Amino acid sequence: MKSRLLLNGDFARFWLSQVLTSVASKSMTMVFPLLATISFAATPFEVGVVAAAQYVPVLVVTLFIGVWLDRRPRRPTLLFTDVAGGLALLVIPVLSGLDEFHIGMLYAVAFGFGSLVAIAEVCAQAYTPSLVHESDLVAAIGRLEAVFTLVVVAAPGLGGLLMNWLGGSGAVLMGAAFYLIAALVLLTVTRREPPVVAPVTRERMVSEIAAGARLLLSIPVLRTLIGQAALFNFFEQAMLTLYTVYAASVVGVTPALLGLTVTLGAVGSMLGAVAAEQAERRWGLKRVVVASMAIASFAPVLIPLATDPTPLTVTIWSVSFVLYGFGLTVYNVFSTSTRQRLTPERLRGRVAATTRLVAYGPLSAGTLLGGSLGSLFGAREGLWITVALLMAAFLHFVVAMKRTRIPELRAEPELAK
Repeated sequence: MKSRLLLNGDFARFWLSQVLTSVASKSMTMVFPLLATISFAATPFEVGVVAAAQYVPVLVVTLFIGVWLDRRPRRPTLLFTDVAGGLALLVIPVLSGLDEFHIGMLYAVAFGFGSLVAIAEVCAQAYTPSLVHESDLVAAIGRLEAVFTLVVVAAPGLGGLLMNWLGGSGAVLMGAAFYLIAALVLLTVTRREPPVVAPVTRERMVSEIAAGARLLLSIPVLRTLIGQAALFNFFEQAMLTLYTVYAASVVGVTPALLGLTVTLGAVGSMLGAVAAEQAERRWGLKRVVVASMAIASFAPVLIPLATDPTPLTVTIWSVSFVLYGFGLTVYNVFSTSTRQRLTPERLRGRVAATTRLVAYGPLSAGTLLGGSLGSLFGAREGLWITVALLMAAFLHFVVAMKRTRIPELRAEPELAK
């Protein structure tokens, strides 16, 4: 299985393009709020609005793009989002050079860029089965998800480091370059996609969307996993929004050190990707996902414990993000591979879209929650509240998993009709 994936040049090139765009997009989740904080002295609520603008598009476009992708080739859409994403990011350094950049423009760029990211993430999941043999699909999804989770943990920190080294415009310019290079790499993929069915009519759009949602919600284990992902992402995003404000404005660490603490979480992600290979065989799916979610949910408790800009603070925060990255990577690898193995091919675009909506739709609300808690109670007190909410969500997940039966990990015939 591994050798076939390594010898599949098209998958390797697609994988590389995804790494480039994921690094760029997730680093912007740190760069945009830092731009608001440093360049415009934004309040915690304004920082939350900037962060939320990147995630609101998930609520707007995700379900419709899933239906659209199930009826059309996916590679042209990915090429469009790569090129358009690079051009959208270029707006910031261009306007900054003309001294025309203000926080309202930052809101607009964050929303437009977030729309392209929402489309691309659904498209990438639907495109993957076209590039690998069916027997390699789970391994391919595992590799993509492991990298995606690693990037989610590490890239925001990289954004902080780039801000410190290159300044705001330089960091955004680097992200734009990654997007345009990714488009060039994707152009070298030569494998043809399977023929697509006729475009869906407007009258059938709602029923087509509902088909993906019905399948996802009809399988108890998928319903439980995606429900926990939504709760975790909601409270986690509130915590991360406050962490940026707390570290930069209250504790007073530099953007470079702030970025370093988050980037070190990549170590945990890499360890999690390695551990996931053997964990299910040894302990079983249910135990693995519960244990990994416990680690991811409890690790942030270390963050508000540190209050001074010292090496000990940086160490404590780094340990927190290493544990967080480990747990989140293991959870996401098994959650995604389980969903893919239970989903018929013709519904993968719509199921991926519904998953993205449910799991990532709460991100925008989470950023606003974090900004509101910071404005009402202060950044440190708000952090304690978000940590407590993450723990409460985990306890709910434990109860739900005890009641959930794990089916055979294959598409059930009655669901594929």
